Amino acid sequence: MTTLIIGGGWSGLAAAITLTQQGHAVHLIESAKQLGGRARNVQWQDQTLDNGQHLMIGAYDRMLAIMQLIGIDNNEVFHRYPIDISILDSEFSPLHLSTSGWLPWPLSLSWNLTKSAGVTGLIHVARLQTSIPRVLSTPDITVQEWLGNTKQSPRLIKQLWEPMCLATLNTPIDHASAHLLAKVLQDSLGKSKSDADLLIPKYPLGDLFPQKATDYIEQNGGKISLRTRADTLIVQDNKVQGVMTQGGQTITADQLIVALSPSQTSDLLAPLIKLNKPTEYPICTVYLQYSSDTRLPSAMLGLSGTISQWIFDRSEQTAGLMAVVISGPGKHETLDKKQLVEKVCQEIHQLLPAMPATVEHSFVIREKRATFACTVNVEQSRPQCKTAVEGLYLAGDFVANAYPATLEGAVRNGESCAKQLL
Repeated sequence: MTTLIIGGGWSGLAAAITLTQQGHAVHLIESAKQLGGRARNVQWQDQTLDNGQHLMIGAYDRMLAIMQLIGIDNNEVFHRYPIDISILDSEFSPLHLSTSGWLPWPLSLSWNLTKSAGVTGLIHVARLQTSIPRVLSTPDITVQEWLGNTKQSPRLIKQLWEPMCLATLNTPIDHASAHLLAKVLQDSLGKSKSDADLLIPKYPLGDLFPQKATDYIEQNGGKISLRTRADTLIVQDNKVQGVMTQGGQTITADQLIVALSPSQTSDLLAPLIKLNKPTEYPICTVYLQYSSDTRLPSAMLGLSGTISQWIFDRSEQTAGLMAVVISGPGKHETLDKKQLVEKVCQEIHQLLPAMPATVEHSFVIREKRATFACTVNVEQSRPQCKTAVEGLYLAGDFVANAYPATLEGAVRNGESCAKQLL
């Protein structure tokens, strides 16, 4: 019995790995010329880059475990940094989140926050953190309402919670789900110190997981077909029979996993199952190539009150290369690429005068449908893995789980889907 998997993103690959590990026959098809989905490679000049700068943390235990399973040494491919982030703002002094010092976790984080936000700021953050169990056990509200209920200061809202909400949920605070942000905070800041570590990939992600996953799947008897787009599912008597591709090929299968984006899944399944198609929000990544000796003070910096939100130093990959991430909808969408690069460079130079005012080269990547919008009560719209059609299963990060649209959520759903199918 062969399981057909539609979609070669991290969720589809995780499902394929889990199945082949158990000796199950797998055929994975992907419409693009490469695997990886949202975490794929793009070519710029003579460089290989990520299609967007992904932020990962030590709490992503399933992602790290499946990478280890297929032969990736996580210590070799990731820089693991304890939290040490400054968030710069033109109105307020820098806000510093750090675990450095002799105090044990989480007192070290609290002590360093006190030094930049004062005792009042620490009290506000503690008030929000202690409210997490209550938020998770009551009906969902917006993040903005949650911040108001816990009496967060205007400074913390602007300089900490807004950037963090956009970075993790890709959704503005006036629409974002408090449940999902609370879960992220609970897992990243409420457990061990290592769970809060930042994981910065040393290489393009497309050169890591997708390639190793391909080797593992094929070595264990699985098959992968690129440039193969599913057009129609073949179902008889409410049971999966296979799929018809856009090229007219029929691929038979007794079991089928759809591991696509929410909108793609909804469109493909429309004749069979009605899914609530969520709003999808963009993520923009602006790569800036400065002179080769240009460096940030740290691997990652936050910016608030600006179009630019986070800037990563990718100099280990290419000397002088910076990646600026702009999450969610906003004013940046009205700017063309030249205007956007000029605006981003201006903001960086204003907050970091040591950085050059202009760049040698730039490259803008706009993912218009990067993630589903993590709005209030979105949990009620997220489908379960097992569908009403016999043999038809769903993976992908939108399928019900406690996380927003992250690589960890995608991997968890891929593994969970495969285990339910088995």
